[in-house]
Formats: sequence, C-alpha cells, structure tokens
Amino acid sequence: MPKQQIEKQIFIGGCSRSGTTLLGAILGAHSDCVCPPESHFKVSVLRNCQRDDGSIDLDEALRIISIHWRFKLWGLDIDPSEAPDTSYVDLLTWLVESFAESRGMTGTTWVDHTPENINYASLLLGLFPDAKMVHIVRDGRAVANSILPLDWGPNTVIKAAPWWKAMVREGIALEAFLPEEQIVRVKYEDLVYTPEPTVKDLCQRLGLPFEPAMLAADGFRPPGYTASQHTMIGKRPDPDRATRWKRTLSARQIEVFESLAADLLVQMNYELMFAGQARPPTVRERVLARAKELVRGDIINGIRWLARSYPLWLSWDFLRVLPDSWVSYQKVDVGTGELGSKE
Repeated sequence: MPKQQIEKQIFIGGCSRSGTTLLGAILGAHSDCVCPPESHFKVSVLRNCQRDDGSIDLDEALRIISIHWRFKLWGLDIDPSEAPDTSYVDLLTWLVESFAESRGMTGTTWVDHTPENINYASLLLGLFPDAKMVHIVRDGRAVANSILPLDWGPNTVIKAAPWWKAMVREGIALEAFLPEEQIVRVKYEDLVYTPEPTVKDLCQRLGLPFEPAMLAADGFRPPGYTASQHTMIGKRPDPDRATRWKRTLSARQIEVFESLAADLLVQMNYELMFAGQARPPTVRERVLARAKELVRGDIINGIRWLARSYPLWLSWDFLRVLPDSWVSYQKVDVGTGELGSKE
C-alpha cells in the first residue's frame, strides 16, 4: 500500500459546466487535499462487478478500472499485486493514495469533482458514510453558453434548458434528503465574484482550515484530453465568466431558455432578462433544434471527439482494450443520463 493515507472524502457534483472542476482545483490546492481527475468509472465498475450475493469481485473491478479510458487519464501505473483485497472502498482509496504518492502529495482528503456524483450520492455515501457532498449551481444560461460549443452535451438551448433543470433539481432533492452538516450548496457566481468569503465559508462547512493559496485554483491539472475545455484552471476565478453568456448567446436563445426554465432560474435567485414574458420556442424552432441535435450531436461532434481524443485511440493499449472501455463508457451514460461523459 502507498505510504499516503486517505481518510476523508469530499464529493463535488452538479450539472456539467457549472464549475465542478474549478471547485476541485480550489479545494485541491489545500495542503490536506488530493484532487485526481474525474472518476467516471467508479459507479459503473461497482455495478458491473457485483455478485449475486452482493459481494464485489475485486479482481474483475481492478481489471476493468485499469483498462477504462477514463482511468487512463489519471496517468497512473498500478501494480495489481499491491492492490488491497478487502473491499471496493479500500480499492478506490488505494487508487487515490497511489495517485497522491505518484504526484508527491501529502493530503488525507480525496476531492472528487465528477459532476454525476450528485446522481449517485446515496450509493457513494453508502460506501463512504462520513463523506461530505458539495452541490455546485450555476446560472443555466451560462451553462448553456459554456456547453453549446463543445463536442459533447446539448447543442441547442431547447435541449440545454431541460437538461440543466433535471440536474439542478436532483441536487436540490439531495439537499433536502441529507442532513445539513453533510451537504453544502455553492453558487458558481459567488466563487467568481466573492471568492475569499465564499471559500472561507465552504471550508468551515467542510471542516477544513482556510488557506489563502486555495484562491489560486491550481490544485488540479486537467489532463491533456480535457485541457482545452478548462483553460481557466490554475488562475484566480474570473468574474467575467459569470456574465459572458449575455454577450455570446443571442437574445432569442436567452428568451427560449427562459421560457423553458424561468421558474427554476427564479428559485435559484437568477434575474430574468425577459421578466417572465419570454416566448416559447415555435414549432419551426423545435424542428430545427431536433435536426441540429441529430446532425451535430450524433455525427459532427462524434468526429470532433475522435479528433480531440486521438492520442488515446492511436495508442495500441487503448485499441487493445477498446471493447471493454466502450462498454463501460456506454453504461456510465445509460446509468446517469449524463451527457457529459465524453468531457
């Protein structure tokens, strides 16, 4: 086992493009925290390797994890002979400890910023009952503006609005279900407008002493595969990011989004630009949106994703294990409804 010992867990979750990576980089900059890349594999592997009696086939779990393309992004070489054979919790903890050891980190708290943590909170807390959950929320119009140009996720505001609503509502339901000492909500806008008091308050809720170095948000280095989507990581939070959608989205895009998500925007204390008078999408706009989701989402973005990920799929190892990796990838998608698993 690695010398490094992980004793606590902080699971960050929320709608993709809401700042989960930024928050991971902030918390990861704390001297007692370790923030590896996202762990999209942890739930699908657990379910794939569960026997009829409820026990986990740990050898099979480690085999699938070791070939999972998401785990490849950790850049970690592991020796299966050193893996614990006691429990799945110990296996995941060993992986994080190995990552920390390989990077010379000394923290005892695992910070996991995988967005769909919010979807699997009950399962995760069943594994790690003392873990803390952080639900991060961002203005849905800003989320739409952030995700529309990417090669995964919604391609139109007509699809982005219900997607954002579903994810945020799941987080709100979790807040109502868990005791307040186990979950905390953070707004992206508070992180970028008033980072120091926001991070101080968050640290108090999480039981971490505040460290000024956290504001540099350099506690996580995105892997090359996603670096182009996280250009602000390693820089102090930029307030301009919170309002960029007002200049980038068209007036009609904003109006359509508000027509579909006004109630939740208001509940989250986001000011409406159309004062509740937004016109819903027309039949023509819905037909065009469906066509765009089909052509761009299923064809163009697939090609863009392959181009972005070519360092992975050109490697012999990746090609050798592609069938297993693809099965795991698809099961994560189906299990979460999370459109961002290619992120």
